[in-house]
Amino acid sequence: MNQNKSLALVLAAGRGTRMSSEIPKPLSLVYGKPIISWIIESFKKNNIDICLIINPRDKKNFKNYHNDVRFVYQNNPKGTGHAVIQAIEIIKNYSNIFIFVGDSPFVGGNIISKMINSHSYNNSDCTILSGIFNEKKFPYARVIRKNKSITKFVEEKDTNDSEFQVNELFCSHYLFKSKILLKFLKYLKPDNKNSEIYLTDILNHLIKNNKSINSIIIKDWMHLVGLNTKEDISWIESQKIV
Repeated sequence: MNQNKSLALVLAAGRGTRMSSEIPKPLSLVYGKPIISWIIESFKKNNIDICLIINPRDKKNFKNYHNDVRFVYQNNPKGTGHAVIQAIEIIKNYSNIFIFVGDSPFVGGNIISKMINSHSYNNSDCTILSGIFNEKKFPYARVIRKNKSITKFVEEKDTNDSEFQVNELFCSHYLFKSKILLKFLKYLKPDNKNSEIYLTDILNHLIKNNKSINSIIIKDWMHLVGLNTKEDISWIESQKIV
């Protein structure tokens, strides 16, 4: 294991269904540049190795990135947790693992640097990004706190009335100690409704086992947003975020 090296796993197997596009969603253009290019550039600024998890049928679509990243293939997409499990052998070679969704282009190099520094300073088992979404609602997991400490994460579809009103949202940006990630991936089980394995579930397992989760609240929540439709892209471009 390289004790001083971090790896970024970018979950890029999503289809462009809601984009009404034939290309994978991470290749959709924002400000004239593919979403995945924004993400890769941010990690490269911090000298972090990058691995894209993609559907093997999309190999040709991602051919322009072969010199910048490694690839892991998720042959039969069964959720975000399932995607990460495909990369276990690579994870073992690194001390810290970022896991980012492949549809949020504006978590910049400065935010990633902040994650690294905070994760190290606090000796956290896991560091996440969250934001206070006061102006626009997105269907993200709620961060539930008691006396400022995180007590659980709840997917929007599973919230009760009070949890639904919580405006601190988690948009699926993680940094794990690799040994913690490897241990707790084993805790993940398929969802009863659709048999998918969700990575978000790992956070509640960490809490139950008294592992440390460090949350960095990003003031400008727009940097965390995932883009799922052409309307989302038009909206974010109208915000002149870059």
